[in-house]
Amino acid sequence: MKRVLIPTDFSECANHATNIGMELAKKMNSEVSFLHLMNTPVDWSKLSLEKENLYPETKVAIGTAKDELLKLERRAEKIGVEANSLLLFNQGIEEIHNYISKEKYCLVVMGTHGEKGMQKLMGSNTQNVLKQSPVPVLSVKQSDKSAPMKKIGIASDFQEESLRSFNEILELIKKIGIEIDVVYINTPYTFMESNQIEQAMDSFLGEQTEVKEKRLVYNAKNEERGIGMYIASEKPDMIATITRQHSGLEKIFRPGVTESIINHFELPVLSINQKN
Repeated sequence: MKRVLIPTDFSECANHATNIGMELAKKMNSEVSFLHLMNTPVDWSKLSLEKENLYPETKVAIGTAKDELLKLERRAEKIGVEANSLLLFNQGIEEIHNYISKEKYCLVVMGTHGEKGMQKLMGSNTQNVLKQSPVPVLSVKQSDKSAPMKKIGIASDFQEESLRSFNEILELIKKIGIEIDVVYINTPYTFMESNQIEQAMDSFLGEQTEVKEKRLVYNAKNEERGIGMYIASEKPDMIATITRQHSGLEKIFRPGVTESIINHFELPVLSINQKN
């Protein structure tokens, strides 16, 4: 069974993301893995037990981290979610993607610290995870509401090259069991007529009847403004985007658009990286 991976630094923000991650894991009937990263003055994994005593402060910090991870495992098990934990030494958050196997995990849930903290994290760390992760990443801000998730908006450009990623997100949402809004942001650079949009949505959704769906189109100057209009109007509990790397004209959703959504809107953002 694939697991939900939840990186944590035990902060209040990370704990909020942990709560949402466990809630989703329970709905998906999935297990969770908690991941904590620690910097140590030496290569701790190769240190003998005798030499560990030469670094008493580090030894205490490791013991504290193990205790915190055990508490998280017990919290998960208390709500009926099987859990394990990983403690990695001297690895930066930007290297998390090296441990994310598509065969082991179906989702990564990460806490972010709002716009100021996000600027620091997104610069070279979380941004790298979003770009490199082979599975969807859910970014959760500390200020996000913690009410049960009932509806998610899936924003797509509905181009053929996005279909595989769209289906992957759709299958994940079916497991979670929440309603979906299927959203197209009609900008001057990605303009489509109404019948073209309807045909594109038909080709993506097919005859799926497993989740309740609503189709929405917003005309806007750019993708960020359109997403803002959708969020203000429909008030979803989560927004999903497909991050695409383009040459030439950048259509939705380039990495910068996803980052802007994470920075400026108070709700979890589910992103899947698609390399063209």
